[in-house]
Amino acid sequence: MDWLNSPEIKAFREAWQVEEKRCQAEDQAWWDSLGEEGRARALRQVAKLIHKADIEDRGSYRHAMYDIFGIDYCDGLAHYMELHNAIYRGLEADRRAHRADDEDALDEGTSGP
Repeated sequence: MDWLNSPEIKAFREAWQVEEKRCQAEDQAWWDSLGEEGRARALRQVAKLIHKADIEDRGSYRHAMYDIFGIDYCDGLAHYMELHNAIYRGLEADRRAHRADDEDALDEGTSGP
C-alpha cells in the first residue's frame, strides 16, 4: 500500500489544514485587536529576535525556535522557515560577493605595471 496516499495520511493532512486555518484566524484576530502601539511593539520585538537568531547568531531554524523565541519547532513553520531560508541565502550571497571583491582587490594589488 502507498502510505502517502492512505486514508490515514489524507485525514491527517485535512486535520492539519483545519488547524492551520484556525491558528491563522486567531492570529489575525489578535493582530486586529492591537492598537498602533501594540502592533509597533510586537513588530519591534519579533524583528529584534529574528535579527538575533539569523543575523547575529547565524543560527539554524531550530536555534531560532527553541533558543531565541522559546517556542515549539512547528509553531513558526508556516512562514518563518521561508523567511529564515531567504535571510540565510541573502547573507551567503553577500558573503560571497564580499569575498570576490576582496580577492579582486588583492589581485589588483599584486599585479604590477
